[in-house]
Amino acid sequence: MSQPDAAYEPPAPSQDLQVKSFPWERLLLSVLFAAIAWFAFWGLLFLAVIMWVLIAVSREPHLEFKRFVSIGAKYVGQCLAYVLTISNDKPFPLGPLPTSD
Repeated sequence: MSQPDAAYEPPAPSQDLQVKSFPWERLLLSVLFAAIAWFAFWGLLFLAVIMWVLIAVSREPHLEFKRFVSIGAKYVGQCLAYVLTISNDKPFPLGPLPTSD
């Protein structure tokens, strides 16, 4: 029979061990923001077609339209970052709307 290592000390039982509850709020918000991101993504694809039509007509994209699409793309990124738990910052309407900068 082998002898236990003299340097080993078993961890003392902790009386204040707390088990975290499942983050239901985060799950529900993630499902909501995933649906919003899905619709926003398809809306952005539609706006991309419009932007290409504008480029075909005027040979350059309209600056304000380009900013609007840029904000939409950043918003989809914020939603996905929240859903994938990369970020804890809640997207719009529970957080700030991204800027075009």
